[in-house]
Amino acid sequence: MAMAYAALPETTKQRITGMRVVHRWAASRGWAGAPPPSEIEMTERPPVDHPLVRTHPETGTKTLYIGNHASHILGMSEDEGDALLPELLDHATRPSFIYTHHWRDGDLVMWDNRCLLHRALANYEMAAHLRVLHRTVVTGTAPF
Repeated sequence: MAMAYAALPETTKQRITGMRVVHRWAASRGWAGAPPPSEIEMTERPPVDHPLVRTHPETGTKTLYIGNHASHILGMSEDEGDALLPELLDHATRPSFIYTHHWRDGDLVMWDNRCLLHRALANYEMAAHLRVLHRTVVTGTAPF
């Protein structure tokens, strides 16, 4: 997402500076065609807003902070936001910004959710190979 931000035109960088995006778990369920979340799930996963452009606390690098959870931009009309978020997501998922891991026995992959998008691909025989995931979340600073 840092490479995608860096490649944006200066006019776009200026336009999106200071914008905040609401991230809703229900938004990604909608994109995936999953059933809507229950009342309990919505209570457990309330919407939160984050900067659209995030500064990595260790490196100072600016990154886009969007993805399938991004539902709308605060203070922007729904039509404008519905145009801008997919435009930024299309930009960020250009082949030149994508890394695809080709799994081998014993691989361990770690990433920093503060500065990338990730998605599992069914690019292997899912029924024949066990996929084991362990998630560790480290507390840190609030996005800025």
